[in-house]
Order: sequence, then structure tokens, then C-alpha cells
Amino acid sequence: MTILGRRHFLAAAAVVPLTACVSTQPPAPPGESRTGSPASTPEPSPTVTHPFGLTVPSSVKAVIFDGAFGVGYVRDAATAMRKTYGGLRVQVAASSDITADVAPLFADGATPPDLVDNSGSHQLAVADIVDELLPLDDLMSSLNLEGVPIEETLYGGVVQAGTFNGRHVALDYALSVYGLWHSASHFAAQGWAVPTAWDELLELGERARELGQDLFVWGDDAAGYYAELAISSAIKEGGHDVRRALDNLEPEGWYHPAVTGVLQSLAECVAAGFVRYGGAYVDAQAEWSQYQKALFYPSGSWIAREMDGRTSQGFEMTVAPVPALTAAPTLPWSAAHAQSIEQFIVPKNSANPAGGQELLRTLLSREAAESFARNNLVPTVVRTTVPADLESTALAAQTRLLADAGEDVYSWRFVSHYGLSEDYNRLWGQFLSGDLGAQALAEELQALSDAVREDPEIPTYTVD
Repeated sequence: MTILGRRHFLAAAAVVPLTACVSTQPPAPPGESRTGSPASTPEPSPTVTHPFGLTVPSSVKAVIFDGAFGVGYVRDAATAMRKTYGGLRVQVAASSDITADVAPLFADGATPPDLVDNSGSHQLAVADIVDELLPLDDLMSSLNLEGVPIEETLYGGVVQAGTFNGRHVALDYALSVYGLWHSASHFAAQGWAVPTAWDELLELGERARELGQDLFVWGDDAAGYYAELAISSAIKEGGHDVRRALDNLEPEGWYHPAVTGVLQSLAECVAAGFVRYGGAYVDAQAEWSQYQKALFYPSGSWIAREMDGRTSQGFEMTVAPVPALTAAPTLPWSAAHAQSIEQFIVPKNSANPAGGQELLRTLLSREAAESFARNNLVPTVVRTTVPADLESTALAAQTRLLADAGEDVYSWRFVSHYGLSEDYNRLWGQFLSGDLGAQALAEELQALSDAVREDPEIPTYTVD
């Protein structure tokens, strides 16, 4: 189990080497230095157009998770910054493992980047390093590039999602809709409907087998996606009591009948041979989207962009709500899990925190948000920035799913908030492999929740 308190985190960071998976960006534009330098002094006073007192010339360094969305959208924002601030140098590095690459830079004597995209399966546990991060209150009250206060342009819940230990220190950039991703064209051709309950799903597994297909596929570093499926299904079945129990780390949360029922149903899928192992992360997803060896893949909205170029012709990628346990769940089948993702943080002891904030402010501009939605088929937290002329079955399905859900949209954050992602990925991999049963999995997951709740070094939050 990997749950680190702040002192343990910093101690570990001091001895973890910076791995080679941080790659530098393509050759810099003429006149841009690759080496950079600390911010010049003295710092200028903040103004309306320069809200953070950014010094020019200076250097800004960002480390961005190189996942489904890549790093190009941040490099585009960096280019816009350089046009606005002559003499500003912006370096954007790509990382496939944020903890390995960034955690050592929080140790004494090291300097963290000015902006970090804390995403992926190896993200930092923000609750452990709140004191090392810059509060984003000034960012929220500042004007965006169009002259509108940023806090007025964002969807509701963004501040809450980025608040740790009572301080707003993180900002999620994208909105993700979760569900069962599948090919609408394949289902239409077979005359199938997406199952609304787990018994229907098992029946569909038998019909899919006749076509040489499985229900699900999973891959390395993404086994935890099935935790999302199970939690979402259990909340739909048992209602918000289940959501509160899990998110509040209650002692019996993982033993709620709705939760254990869903785990048992998924275990039946594993035992029946309806769940296949597909190998490495993206390769496993290609088993679904490119080779169509599985009907469903539980994921967030990033899947459409992530599998661009690895999706078979005629595969109309779409998303449907996850099944409930029974035909009479507490929440309707149309209820959906949606939440903000792609978490950005500004280390307060970086060389140029003003530069980190300015880069994040640039990302929150309408132009940057529209470009992100167009290129990734995922909306950002900036309201009304999905281009009207954008056509995509994946994006249309997300919009339709949210519209059908209405007020029945739910979310949770305990897994990422407390840094449990790696443990979840390990345990769910064992479960999907058939090496861990439903009851044993529930016990292991409950033990993780109990350990966090009982650790005096970890401040916990409470949801209603």
C-alpha cells in the first residue's frame, strides 16, 4: 500500500532519481533559450493585464503529463505567452510519470517546475503537499485574456474539486464523461441494446462470444478503470448513500450491498471468460477500438482522442450509462458520472510561480479552450467553448448523456485525492486476472480507505 504523509513524501522525494521519461519539447523558436534562468528581481507590481507581477525577461518551466491529450495544447499556450511578453522563455516538458519526475523536485535543495499537469496513473497526492503549492485565489479573481474574471467563466464545482485541506491549490482543466464506450454502429448492426442491468450484461456476453468477442478488455496501468465502473454502478444502484460512504472513507463503505453486488457481478464476468487481458495500456484499448475483440471499454472522455488513429473504419465511438445492479435502482439508469480532470498545480517554491500562473491563465482563455475541445473532442471547464461546427459521434454522445442525466450527475474524488491510484490499479489488475475474488477485493479496498482515515497525518474531507 502506498499512502505517504507529507514528511514521508518529502523524504522519499529526496532519494528518488529524476527519470528519463521527461522529454524536452521540439526545437525552440529562434531566440528562445533552452536553458532558461530564474526570474529576475525585483518583481513588478501586479496590474490588471499583468495580474501576477510576471517579470520579463524570465523563464517559465512546465511539466505536462503526456497522455491522451498530449502536450501540444500547453505548447500552443506557451507560444501565445511569448507573443504577449517579449523576452519570455517558456519550456514545456512531457512526462509519462509525474510522481517519478516531479516528486524529487519538491525535496530540499531542488526547484520544482512553475506549472505541473498532475495527471495520469502516477499522479502526486496533492493532499500530502498542500503546503508546497500556491493558492489559486489570485488566478480565479484575475481577468482572462478576454477581460472577464476567470471565476465567472468556469463551470460550477471546479473550485471544490481543487480544494485540499481547505485551500484551493489545484485546477482541473478538462471535463470528462464516464460510461461504457462502444461502437454504436456495431450494436445497431447486431440489433443490440446497451444493457441496463448486470444480468442483461452477462446475457449479452454469451451472444458476443458467438461472434468471437468478449465483453471487456483491460490493460496495464488502466485496470483501475474498472474501479470507476464498479463505483459508478454501485452509486446508481444504492444512491447517494453509497457515494457518501465511499467518498467519506466510512468503515463499511466497501461492504454496502450495492457495492458487493456489483463486485460479484463483475467477478462473474471474469469467471465466465468475458474479460480479456490486452497487454500494455493503449494496446489493450486497441483490442477494443481497432480489432473489436471486446464490446465495451469503461473510460472517461479522453478515450476518443487517445485512440485517434487506432480505431477501425466505421467504428462509431459512443458512450452509454453504466448498468445498475438490478432493474429497479435508486438512481435512474440515465444517471451518469462526470467530473473535471487534468489537474494543474503551481508549486509555490518554483523559480517563477508568477509565470506558472500566467501560463495557466492563458490556458483558460476562450481561444485555448476552444482549440483543446476541437483537437481532443473533450470540453474544458471553461463554459460554452465547444466549437459549434465540431462534428464527432463521441462528443455528441457525451452531450446527449449529460442531457439525459439531467440532475442525476454524480462524482467522487477520494481515489485521486488521497493518492490511491497505483494501489487501485494493482488490486484491480489482480481481480480482473482472476487472482483476487470479489470479497477479497472489497476487503483490500476497504483497508486502503481505513488506512487513510486513521492516519493522523492525512487531513480528510467530508461530502454531503
